[in-house]
Amino acid sequence: AREQIEVLEAVCAIDGSVGWCTQISSEINALVIRRMEPDFAHQIFDEWDTVVCSGHGPANGPNPGRGAQRDGDGWRLNYQGSFASNCHNALWNFVMGAMTVDESTGEPAQASFMVPRGEFDIIDTWDTAGMRGSGSQDVRMADCYVPPEHLLPFRSLAPSETWANPTYRNPTHAIYNKAAVALGVCRGALDSFIELAQAKTPWGTASMLKDQSVVQYRIGEAQAKLLAARTFVLDTQDRLEEHLGPLPAEGGRLAPEWEYFWPALLACAHAAQSCREIVGMLNNTAGTTGSRMDSPLERQLRDAHQAANHALISYRHYEELGKTFVGYEPPPGYTELSRA
Repeated sequence: AREQIEVLEAVCAIDGSVGWCTQISSEINALVIRRMEPDFAHQIFDEWDTVVCSGHGPANGPNPGRGAQRDGDGWRLNYQGSFASNCHNALWNFVMGAMTVDESTGEPAQASFMVPRGEFDIIDTWDTAGMRGSGSQDVRMADCYVPPEHLLPFRSLAPSETWANPTYRNPTHAIYNKAAVALGVCRGALDSFIELAQAKTPWGTASMLKDQSVVQYRIGEAQAKLLAARTFVLDTQDRLEEHLGPLPAEGGRLAPEWEYFWPALLACAHAAQSCREIVGMLNNTAGTTGSRMDSPLERQLRDAHQAANHALISYRHYEELGKTFVGYEPPPGYTELSRA
């Protein structure tokens, strides 16, 4: 986890959308390989630049629904999902069985699906303020046949018993990647602001930003909050993956105990929400410069808010985790990753 986080931070400090696509590709590639047959995994991932996208959010506009039906040994999909980040570069699209409806039973299809490029259409629906360059469009499969060799287990994101790296058993895998985006965007915004502070004299004042005490205070505050959030994420991830250890067959764990899981999740939500606040403070301190479309601070403000809006690192996790300290049970599914 730590290495992924550090790489994503570095990319997102330069451009949040590029970093978002990087984390999605890193995340989904590693998620789909968890329960994939090794031969199929080699077929797809022996090419180092293979990208897999995945659109699982609510579809935008008219669409064929989320239907799946048996067709011989394979399945036939009529499906559209949103948030398929980096789909323009993807060679495969992953569809989770839990997000589909088996038309013969009305229940989720008991399989997950890998659909190659050419078998899915990209629908131009991504019109947002933040992460505008991520290309997180809808993807549509209309009367798409998925042969048996392209099927994955229904519980395709369950912890891996094949690959030794504990990241493949880490239930916060899809979560810490998004926290890393927030941390990187925030670092980029702080760098942008420090550069601006050494060059700008605000209108109506006689001193540069860098010489104003409130600016100096806010830079120090931002550094402290960012480094605290970053350390919280990295330390809890290190602790969780050390706890998981090697594969269960070699004495490790398939899933973490609650005491190792909840701090890691809380750290990710805290990082996203803290970074959103920090970037907002820096943008405000920059004055109208931060509002101009050619200012990196303007883009970083939008990207920080977009990252913090994601359900996996939402403010709602404060409440869900807070409940557990006053006698409530953890929400269902918290300790098993069920969707990316």
